[in-house]
Amino acid sequence: MRSLTSAFALLLLWLPFSVTATTPLGIWPSAPAISQGEGIDPAGLPQALLPAVRFQKLFLKILAGSKPADWRAEMESFCNSPADNPIAAALGEVARAWIARAQMDEIDALLRGYYRRNVRFPATLAELGPLPPSLQKDPWGGAWRYSPSAPQGFSKLAGQRYQLGPACLPMLAPLPEATRSRPQPHEWSITPREVNGKPALEFRAAKATAVIQPGGSIEGCVLLFIGDKWALMAGMDQLFAVAF
Repeated sequence: MRSLTSAFALLLLWLPFSVTATTPLGIWPSAPAISQGEGIDPAGLPQALLPAVRFQKLFLKILAGSKPADWRAEMESFCNSPADNPIAAALGEVARAWIARAQMDEIDALLRGYYRRNVRFPATLAELGPLPPSLQKDPWGGAWRYSPSAPQGFSKLAGQRYQLGPACLPMLAPLPEATRSRPQPHEWSITPREVNGKPALEFRAAKATAVIQPGGSIEGCVLLFIGDKWALMAGMDQLFAVAF
């Protein structure tokens, strides 16, 4: 039974590498499989979407467990590109979330070193001493939000846990957690519309309704591109396609 289970696990790991994603819903699924993204084929997509394809390949590489050193520089290239259209602007934002996680990973190593010496986490990041220049600010240029805490139900054990995040996303999940668990897809009813003679989409959800064009947002997600019966969206840290 053990060998059969191992063979099945190997098959699951092999499958994503063998399937070619030929549709937008396959390239940007709302619940991506863990793979390196070699099967992504951008043939037939508009030129404007090629940066989004490049991001998706990098995103899948992260989910597959690649170290930040292997993808951080390319993520930073999205942040440094001119945000002169909805796709470029969104790619910069989602890339910053992953860069923040890479920085948090480095700060975590410093915090754990402090813990080994003091059997508690510091009251402030300043107790670590000067952070390396690359870690002093979050990717948005803000100060890190850091706070030590006690395990739930053990209020006297102060400094045995901590919360760290960028100023604009203080509850951002750290890198290991983000790669293990992905958010559930949004549930929307989507209807094509027009605004000033240009394509738009009406999104209906349980608590929100909006008619938006590329660049507009609904429930924290940004509409990037409207295709033929599909659209490309950006969440906090990933892209995903929706059908309508």
